[in-house]
Amino acid sequence: MKRFFFAVVLLIATLSGANAAVDPNFHIYLCFGQSNMEGNAQWESIDNEYVDPRFQMLATTNFDNPNRQLGNWYTAYCPIVSPVGKLGPTDYFGRTMTAAMPSDVKIGVVAVAMGGAPIEMFDKDKYQSKMNAAPSEWYVTLAKNYYGGNPYGRLVDMAKKAQESGVIKGILLHQGCSNCGDPNWPNMVKKIYQDLLTDLGLNAADVPLFVGEVEYAEMGGSCSSHNNVVANVPNVIPTAHVVSAYGCPGNGTDPWHFNPTGYRILGKRYAYEALRVMGVEPKADANYTMPNNLNKFLKASSLQSPGDITMRVGGSRSIAVNALFLDNHTEDVSIEATYTLPDFLSFENGKFIAKAEGSGEVTATYTDFTGNTVSTTFHVESNDMGPNHVLVVNNGTAGSNPWDKQLIATLSQPMVKGKTYIVKATIKADNSGDCALWPIWSTSPNRNQWGNSDDVQYLDGYHLTSDFLEFTWEFSALFDHDKLQFAFGKIGGNVYFDDVSCVEKGTTNEMVVNGSFESDDLSKWEIISWAGQSMKIEEIAAAGIEGVRIEAPVNGVVYDLSGRQVNASSAHKGIYIVNGKKIIKK
Repeated sequence: MKRFFFAVVLLIATLSGANAAVDPNFHIYLCFGQSNMEGNAQWESIDNEYVDPRFQMLATTNFDNPNRQLGNWYTAYCPIVSPVGKLGPTDYFGRTMTAAMPSDVKIGVVAVAMGGAPIEMFDKDKYQSKMNAAPSEWYVTLAKNYYGGNPYGRLVDMAKKAQESGVIKGILLHQGCSNCGDPNWPNMVKKIYQDLLTDLGLNAADVPLFVGEVEYAEMGGSCSSHNNVVANVPNVIPTAHVVSAYGCPGNGTDPWHFNPTGYRILGKRYAYEALRVMGVEPKADANYTMPNNLNKFLKASSLQSPGDITMRVGGSRSIAVNALFLDNHTEDVSIEATYTLPDFLSFENGKFIAKAEGSGEVTATYTDFTGNTVSTTFHVESNDMGPNHVLVVNNGTAGSNPWDKQLIATLSQPMVKGKTYIVKATIKADNSGDCALWPIWSTSPNRNQWGNSDDVQYLDGYHLTSDFLEFTWEFSALFDHDKLQFAFGKIGGNVYFDDVSCVEKGTTNEMVVNGSFESDDLSKWEIISWAGQSMKIEEIAAAGIEGVRIEAPVNGVVYDLSGRQVNASSAHKGIYIVNGKKIIKK
């Protein structure tokens, strides 16, 4: 009887001790992805000068330098994710979160990431076939060397280990370049997210997902079009939130990775989003003693004026308002700033909108994470004869094929197969050449291995000159097209677009977003940045426009891929377009 009594007492004590070990104030975040999450920038002296011991990392593999053992907690000095990882977003996510939370709260990260890894490497039902299909890939080597050949399994095992100490509060994802532009990516992310919740006994409402954007084209990124896909994640996962990479500088040596400043800013933005979701204002806790190295990064010394602005009435613009920080980095804080505006201006969704003609001063005020406030003033004028804006696509060197360089517009709603549509565009080019319009059904189940679609409707091409011409296509949709592709791969230099429009015949419902380019919102526009293209909105006169109308293809008429009609009987071997479909003559 005594033995039984003591056994019960021991069991109760053991269970009580186990429960006591779980600290509800130890907030843990799971992190996964590819090289940007792994960390790709060499940390600098300021980064490892001091890290608050309240910011912890769980080693998800063994480290030699510094010496860390799998499954143990350590103060989160660089590198956090893996022995080959460097500075990444987890670093300043954790530091910012620690500074914002009360002194009795600790922050922990559990991270698994591999350079080059496609999202399927974290799908517990697909990772093995992905590894078998490409056994020599670098991400496969990393998976085997550091994560036992099962990245998802390692993340779950270490998350369960972390649950012995604290409470999982969120999941951070940064991945996309290896699945760039894949419209099914949000659904693949959803499966992994739901698998994690199920395998760890978590509820989505308690564990939001934070998904980071990839590097923007203007920062040197080559797969910025994937940000359109990232933007769709909250529509698929209600508890998901997008973290902006706008203005985060790239490393200047490759088109995928950020520099140290870029990773610090991105990490801080992950933290800001997590804090907002928790209902906590993104600012340092009043009792927090800010370490000097973190203070230099977070404290602004001045706010830089964007200079005088001229707008057209009815137009909208985002204006770069840059803060200079004590560590000498600059950061676009236009979204976080507040504005004192004259009556003719409004500020909505991060953009200034000219509601009427007027002239006046705008005061921008920014309060940083430390509570320090800086401001600047600039002049804005709007009128009905303000500058016209066009989209300038720089092709760089001309390609060999029409499809080598493209401008792609995602429609606000897809076309409906069988209905008639009218597309208009005003275009010119520095160097003459041919351009074709190819509406595409990008989410077709017939998508091919390159991530495009077999369901493309090849419409007529036209010849561009150095003068603006307005072109009109009228056609019956062969598929449920959701994008317009302007293909002009054989033209080198700049191609200029203005007043791009798409409506169903007999209606006025505009399906092209910002086709006038009077707003600088290019979120629905893409170019092939990895092919050397770039795009930007510029002020330019569009006078002397002539109209050119191109009707739907005539049955039986044969066109080449530049849109020129050819004689079918004398055509050489190659690819041609007949009745709006691509054929191969052998």
